[in-house]
This record gives sequence, structure tokens and C-alpha cells, in this order.
Amino acid sequence: MEFDGLYFLSNGFYNTYDKTPQNYLTFIAVHETAHQWWFGLVANDQALQPWLDESLCTYSEHIYYETYYPDFVDWWWDYRVDYYAPEGWVDTIIYNGGGFRPYTNAVYLRGARFLEELRQRIGDEAFFAFLKDYTTQESGKRAAAQDFFAILSQHTSVEYSDILRTYFQNSS
Repeated sequence: MEFDGLYFLSNGFYNTYDKTPQNYLTFIAVHETAHQWWFGLVANDQALQPWLDESLCTYSEHIYYETYYPDFVDWWWDYRVDYYAPEGWVDTIIYNGGGFRPYTNAVYLRGARFLEELRQRIGDEAFFAFLKDYTTQESGKRAAAQDFFAILSQHTSVEYSDILRTYFQNSS
């Protein structure tokens, strides 16, 4: 459970900690810390557009491993994302999630896949400039999907509508 400036992790995460970065405690701590930006700084409607924070927090785990433990990036994708063979629409609302695993697979895990595919398509420079600008423009506000994509369009002219159709039920 996360709140601005604070989050709680149950003792179950600590009980399985093996003192390596390849464990659930590490990536969940990164995920919950990322909520200080993606929801704490840039808010969103957590019920109707939860992907705006959950996808970004999950993808922040990837960025963490890429930055600090690059040898474990493939492990992270396999263990954290691909193991569950995620499916579903990234823009699933919480009320239509179908339970914990289907909801998590769609919003969190496929959301991370969406962001990775988007990043690969538009390039690192545009992707990270977009994230920085999204944070700056939406700081202290409640962002919506239209804000996300409007700011993204300021950073790339690369066509990505096919990616949206793959991941989003409402991609228009």
C-alpha cells in the first residue's frame, strides 16, 4: 500500500529476501518507490485509468534494473512479466479487471510491455524527454490518458498507432 512519502510492504516480502537484487522485495520496493512520482507527483484516476501509474511504476522497475543491474534485465522480464504470459487491455478499468491476476497482467505487466515497445519505437532520447516533460507538465495535477498522449506527441513524430491498437481497447 502506497501513500505520498510512505509505503508498506508486508513481512512476506522480507521473509523471502535472499540479499540479492534478483528477488521480489527488490522490484516491489522499486515499484512502490516509483509511486512517489507516478501517482504521488503525477496523479491519475486510479479506478478508471490505473495504467497511468501502475504501468509506469512497473516499467520503472525495468529502468532500475537496466541502470543498476543490467545483467538482470532479461531475468526481470522473464520472472516479473513473461512468466505470467500477460494478456488483456492496458486501459482496463479496475472495476472490469476480472480479479487480481487478470487485472495485474493487463494493467501492470502488459503496460510495461507497451512502454518498452513505445520506447523502442521512438528511441531513448525522445522517450526519456517525454517522461521528464510529462512529469513537469502534469506535476500536482490529475493526468489523464489524453494528457499522456498529447505530451508524447510533442516529443515524437514517429507513428505508433499500431502499438496502441495492440495494447489499448480504446485506442482512438
